[in-house]
Amino acid sequence: MESRRIKKIAIVGAESTGKTDLCERLASHFKTAWVPEYARDYFNHSDIYNYTLHDLEQIAIRQVELETEQAKHAKGLLFCDTALITLKIWAELEFGACPASILSLMERNRYDYYLITTNDVNWVQDTQRFNKHGRKLILDLNLKEVKQQPAPFDKVHGLHEDRLKHAVNFVERYLVKHT
Repeated sequence: MESRRIKKIAIVGAESTGKTDLCERLASHFKTAWVPEYARDYFNHSDIYNYTLHDLEQIAIRQVELETEQAKHAKGLLFCDTALITLKIWAELEFGACPASILSLMERNRYDYYLITTNDVNWVQDTQRFNKHGRKLILDLNLKEVKQQPAPFDKVHGLHEDRLKHAVNFVERYLVKHT
């Protein structure tokens, strides 16, 4: 299927809100491909506590490449376990501005629909999570950024199967309106 016809759905939200799990489960439910968050892989080999704008630019480039690669395997939908707005938020929080290269990639690499995960999932610590800014702030910034995008969005809440059920219902409703 041609990648232009693929509906790209980005899952965004604060750390430890179940984005990866939800992304995987939605892709399984809709029998399509999904794209992991490249930043997690990147920071397995780099210092997450001392990253630079250059690191964020490299992550953005590779994230877009992965989305392009996975779109070739998608069946109508491509679920993305992040969006470039996440890197924009990180850049602005840490460095006071977002590089033009990331903003340009955002313009060229649009998503058709966003699901924002709320903070009702319990925090789970791992080596890449340090919650420096707090999940409420990150949720609020994601909402602000998504509202500035031309694509619609919904906030996904609930735990476990309820969360998946809500997300599936949102995606199905989106598809009815936009296909």
